[in-house]
Amino acid sequence: MHSQEPPWLPYQGWPNSPTWDCWTVLTSDEETRQQLDSIADAAAAAQCLQRWVKSQLQRFLGAEPVAHGVVLLAAHWATDPARRIDWSRVAAALQGEGADCSLTPLEATAVEALRSARQELPSDPSLSLSFWWDSLARRWAEQPELRLQTSPLGTLARSIIESYAHAVDWSRLVQALREE
Repeated sequence: MHSQEPPWLPYQGWPNSPTWDCWTVLTSDEETRQQLDSIADAAAAAQCLQRWVKSQLQRFLGAEPVAHGVVLLAAHWATDPARRIDWSRVAAALQGEGADCSLTPLEATAVEALRSARQELPSDPSLSLSFWWDSLARRWAEQPELRLQTSPLGTLARSIIESYAHAVDWSRLVQALREE
C-alpha cells in the first residue's frame, strides 16, 4: 500500500500551483487566451474549461496539434516534478534502502520508470535525479514521436501531467478570466 499524495498547498494567492500554472501559462499565449475567454463566457464555464484543457492535453499526449499555450503548459508540468516527487525517497527505493510501500503513487511510478532505465541513471541519483528527469521530460515533451512511444518514462510524464490537471481549481480559473 502506498501513502497518499500530499495535498496541494495554496500558491501565489491561488488555490494551488497547477491552477496558477494554468493561469500564467495559458493566458500568456494570445491565441490560447482568446479560446479561454470564449469558454469563460459560456454557461457551466468551469466544466467547459476543464473539458477543453483536458481534451487539449490528451491531444498533446497523442502528438496531435494543440493550442501553443497547452504545449507550454504540458511541457512545464512534465518537467516540474519537484513539488510532487521527493527524489531522495525515489533514490533510496532505487538503491534498495527504502520500503516502496511508503512512496506516494507518483513516486512509485517514478521508481518503476527509473528501474526500467537503470543503465541510464546518473552516477549519484540522490543528488541529480531531478535534473536528469528534467532533461528527459523536456525531450519527451518537445518530440511528438517520443510521446507516441509506450515507455515507463512516458508513463511517469503522463502521470505527472494528469496529477496536475486533476488538481486545477477550474472555478477559480474561470473567475480570474471573467475578472480581467
